[in-house]
Amino acid sequence: MELRELKSLLALDQCGSIREAAKSCNISPAAVHKHLKTLESEFGLRLYAKHDGRLQLTEGGRVALPFARDILLHYDAAFTAIEEWKGGGRGSVRVGAGPTFSSYMLPALIKRFRRRFPLVDVYVETGDSAHLISRLRAGALDLIFDLAAADPDDLNLEQVAQWEAQTGFISARSDVPTHCRLGPLEKVPFILFAKGTAMESAVRHYFQSLNFHPSVVMRSDSAEAIKAMIRAGLGVSVLFLWNIDAEMRGSAFKVIRTNAPPLSLRMALVRLRSGYTPKAVQEFIGLTARMNWKNLHLLQPSRLPAVNEKSQ
Repeated sequence: MELRELKSLLALDQCGSIREAAKSCNISPAAVHKHLKTLESEFGLRLYAKHDGRLQLTEGGRVALPFARDILLHYDAAFTAIEEWKGGGRGSVRVGAGPTFSSYMLPALIKRFRRRFPLVDVYVETGDSAHLISRLRAGALDLIFDLAAADPDDLNLEQVAQWEAQTGFISARSDVPTHCRLGPLEKVPFILFAKGTAMESAVRHYFQSLNFHPSVVMRSDSAEAIKAMIRAGLGVSVLFLWNIDAEMRGSAFKVIRTNAPPLSLRMALVRLRSGYTPKAVQEFIGLTARMNWKNLHLLQPSRLPAVNEKSQ
């Protein structure tokens, strides 16, 4: 059993085809096929089979998968530790976040981090919650920003910090007052997040708790698209307040105050539990917890790595 064979197994699980797994590993499909057959020969069982047009791991493959992932993660951790020891302040941090968070919150954090640690490379990847968690589990990302409610029972994931994020009813319509009761808003067109997204689920449960039934005329998986529709006066939505800070200063949007309690959600900085956290990642976690973000308030400062003040 070799590392390259385990990498092919993980790639197949993520990609669902030998061709795509080969692209992911930057090797030929024949090489991936050979790696998988070698593993099957060593384990003495089938590791994958075709189902609904995709290759999926068998039950035996699923049993082997977490051990393969752990072996590769420990190898990467050992390699990173040696590189840090040789590099003298060099390193890398790979961060994942949703498109909106990446646009509004990450730039100031990364600018501040690079100013303090100019030799550390920072890589940012955007995507939805499921994609980011998958990339984190695979060891392709060191940290992700996600809603804290996402997969809280997964023992392989650790939330190293949490923030409370306020949302609000957002509008640009002149016929909607800034203060009103919740009931009349049922007659106003609403533009909400697409079904299946984490934000849609949170807003839906919020509305259910209020017995509120809005007239939904549009849905989108993009906060920017929703904001454009609101800006055009086409409806009302529920958005994070930090998502509209700039527009609020320019009076493009208004927050509608109702008799209902506001929806508060929790954002979390999440990492994979492992035996070693690179120093660059520790520094990034510590600095993140000390960011003074508007409308994003730190709730869980415990167990955070201390920032090395001498390196600042």
